[in-house]
Amino acid sequence: MTEKKVRDLVKSILKSELLDVPNKSKIEKIAKDEADKATKDAVSEKDVKDMIKKTMLAYHKWMWEKKGMWINQI
Repeated sequence: MTEKKVRDLVKSILKSELLDVPNKSKIEKIAKDEADKATKDAVSEKDVKDMIKKTMLAYHKWMWEKKGMWINQI
């Protein structure tokens, strides 16, 4: 290949790649859509605290029952 053919080939590839680059408005739209998805899936702080409370209560209840069964076997 000659040097001119190589340059033309590289130039055409660069042009085709640069056409696929999103502009500012597309980027803002994509960011807004992703932010909307994230807020829909988010869990509130109150819900997290309630889940932790329920988990700890269930754990302590299970340990209490396990301790009772172990003491009964002695």
